Amino acid sequence: MALDGDKLRNLRAAKGMSQEKLAILANVNKRTIQRAENGDPVGLETTAFIAEAVGVSPASLRGRQPDLFEVDKKEWDDVVLVPVNSGRRVIDALRSSYDAEISFDVEPTQDNIEPLAKLAEMLEPFNPDPWENPFEKYEPAQAEVLQKQAEVNALLPSLIDMGINVYLGAYQAGRQTPSYDMYESIMSQHVRAPIESVPVSLVVVSDTSSSHLLRKPDDVYREPKGNPVDLDDDIPF
Repeated sequence: MALDGDKLRNLRAAKGMSQEKLAILANVNKRTIQRAENGDPVGLETTAFIAEAVGVSPASLRGRQPDLFEVDKKEWDDVVLVPVNSGRRVIDALRSSYDAEISFDVEPTQDNIEPLAKLAEMLEPFNPDPWENPFEKYEPAQAEVLQKQAEVNALLPSLIDMGINVYLGAYQAGRQTPSYDMYESIMSQHVRAPIESVPVSLVVVSDTSSSHLLRKPDDVYREPKGNPVDLDDDIPF
């Protein structure tokens, strides 16, 4: 996370703090304070410590987040995530994926913890598990799916009002997929199982203001001949 370096510097100066003193109060080293004031990225936890030391909220220190890249110039294994305001799109993407990663790239506070926790609770039942026993897999009724989609739709505006967006993207991953062992009644994976192409969804909840995010997974699928798969449709809507 890149902070507003000028704002942090002014807050520190207004409180009569040197960089050394702020570093001690925030439990970080001086170099970290220097990087933060220069606008270099620092971690979410570090941001929270620095914000507490100068008496402001972590979100108020966040600098304007520029677009990280030009979408039309992305590398073959780059995955583009865009903000969505539809509970149906998020849940449908999770349900149609072989695997998924749901991450919360936002500092929880007393103000936002309730809607963040609710969102996590709503999405978790739809997070696919490749190792789940197919005979024990829970398949929600259509009425339940529609209800959850409506609940997410009702929650998203309150998150947006707090400066929090839900970003969604998808890609084809190369995985050795497990299979069900009828004799052992367990899921297992053979060490020589072939690499298969499977759909994976990425859901990132973040307080960045960027129009899109970039992720570079380490398991993007390549065709056996070494040619990358076509990722032009990696956004699932």
